Amino acid sequence: MRSMSQPVFFCTNFDSGNVDDADADDDISDDAAILDREGAHRKNQFVKMGYRDGIVEGQKDAAQEGFNIGFKQSVHVGYKWGLVRGITSALDSLPDILKEKVLLDDQRRGKLKDLHNSVQEISSDGALQLFHKSILQDNRPPEENRLQNIQNDLLLLLHECPDVQDPEELTRVP
Repeated sequence: MRSMSQPVFFCTNFDSGNVDDADADDDISDDAAILDREGAHRKNQFVKMGYRDGIVEGQKDAAQEGFNIGFKQSVHVGYKWGLVRGITSALDSLPDILKEKVLLDDQRRGKLKDLHNSVQEISSDGALQLFHKSILQDNRPPEENRLQNIQNDLLLLLHECPDVQDPEELTRVP
């Protein structure tokens, strides 16, 4: 047994050349390298996710803006097209005696009949397709737009009839 007065010595090795310390340093540097690679990988993932999210949001914004513009244009054109259909149908459905009073001669009544037939040939889907084509071919002169031509023909016919007042909605520009 050891007496209480004898000192106890602990052996600690502070030698930097110790093999155990070198292994510990390698382990630390390996861990740091792994953490650095993992951090770079995570950063890359977040950048990609942010980029994708930005593209998706940008596409949504562009689509919404395009929809808003297209909707605004199509509402005006569709409204006018509805007026043209309604006016030509109303005039065509008048009794012959009233048509003779409103449309003073056979030539005007023939124009109305032709105009009404032209309007009736175009379905709602057909009118939408014509509108779509007119947007895609923006460089075409307006007189090549069939919907606009029919509307203009109706306005000319109504101008020739003194007892018929021009509908303001057809002449108003959006």
